[in-house]
Formats: sequence, C-alpha cells, structure tokens
Amino acid sequence: MNVDRTAIEADDFRNRLTDRVVLVTGAGGGLGRATAARLAAEGARLALTDLDQDTLASTLELVDKVGAARVAVVGDVTDPATGVRLVGEAVTRFGTVDGLCNVAGISPALRLEETTGADFDRIMNVNCKAPLHMIQAALPALRAAGAGSIVNVSSVGGLVALPHLAAYGASKAAVLGLTRGVAYECAADNIRCNAVCPGGIDTPMATDVVSSFADPADAVRKLTGRQLFKRFADPSEIASIIAFLVSAESSFITGATFSADAGHVAT
Repeated sequence: MNVDRTAIEADDFRNRLTDRVVLVTGAGGGLGRATAARLAAEGARLALTDLDQDTLASTLELVDKVGAARVAVVGDVTDPATGVRLVGEAVTRFGTVDGLCNVAGISPALRLEETTGADFDRIMNVNCKAPLHMIQAALPALRAAGAGSIVNVSSVGGLVALPHLAAYGASKAAVLGLTRGVAYECAADNIRCNAVCPGGIDTPMATDVVSSFADPADAVRKLTGRQLFKRFADPSEIASIIAFLVSAESSFITGATFSADAGHVAT
C-alpha cells in the first residue's frame, strides 16, 4: 500500500482553525499524521501524542514544515497520566485547549474463537477506554475555554460486521455510545462531541490487518467489497472530515456519527 500521501502545504486550505489549540492522539500513525498535518495547514496549534517516538518525530517534521506551533508527548494513551500530561503541556504553552481528536487505535485481526480475554481487554483499553481518559483530562481546559469540540474516531466496523474483527467492532461500537454520552453531558458547557466512522484507510494499520490474512488480496476484496468505491481511503480524505468537525463550521453538530465508508452502510 502507498501510505505516505499526507504532505500538505499551508496554503491548500482556509485558515479556519487559526490559533485554535487541538490535541491529537495517535499522531504518529497514518490517520493521526494526516489529521495533524491538516489541522496544522488550517492554522491550528497542536498538542500531539503517540506511543512510538520515531513515528511521532516524523509527524512533527511534517507539522514543522507548515510552520505550526506544537508541543508533543510520547506516551501510552491507555495510561490516564498521558492525557493529563498532554493537556498540561498544551495549557502551559498555549494557555488553552479548544479541541481533542481521539485518533489512536488498534485493529488486530482475530478469529472469534482465537480472541482471548486479554486480547479483548487490550482492544477495548486502547480503542474505547483511552478516549474516555483523554476526554476526562481535557474537559477542565475545554470548560475554561467556554467551548470545545471532541472528535472520536470509530469505524465502519462499529456499524457493520467485518471479517476477523469482532472484538475491534465491539470496541468501535462502544466509542459511538461514549460519543453520544459525552455530547449529552457536555452540551451545557458548549462542548460538542462527534464520531467519524471510516471504512478501510490506506495506513500501516490497514496493511497489518490485510497481511494477517492467508490471502491479502482476497482480504482487500472482502474489506472493500460492499463499498461503492472499491478502494481504501487516503488518510487525508478522513482528516478533512475531522478538521470540519473541529472547526466552527460544524457548530450545530453534536452527538453525530459521520460514516466515511464509500457507501458501505448504504448497501
């Protein structure tokens, strides 16, 4: 798969996020990297975190080319201390927090009968509990700012069944419930919370999933077979939706689920 197509020039987009401070988890991964690049191109100041120091450094290089102000924390998002630290770094450097993008996630392909309790716990911890911890860490700063936008990355797998991804699908369905609950509880504080459900994305994580099948080409056909567009999304296509939801252009949208799945759920 061709993954590295996220380089963005600062003048490619309107500066609708100028001076907004946005946290991004999983910033070293394919979608996290594209999200950081898109937000930077639109004028945001960024607080980025990832477990992998090397991939995070690659994202920071991309953000620096755009000239965006940023801070970064290497850490495990399943540890609540990582979120507290990231928010603290953002507030210390920029004085506020305006948005949070929970992008970090894992998608190990596991047959149902092979999925252990430890597997399930790990998937749920990364994909659902970690966003909860990040939201809890960010809420005081978002409330102090008087408004905010939270974007959780779920998956089409949270809406429909995918092969060998039952535990993953369960975790992503849980993200949708979390999103609605946060939207309900935080509306009085003018804090919005929405979810994006991508179909297959051309990222290293998708490559790992496909490679775990005996016939990777057949796995791609199965994963994209119900889509109206028979391809994986470029990460930038999903990042553009995330940027919209962070921006004031989505000011009347909360508790919503955005399917970016090439029509998978429509078929």
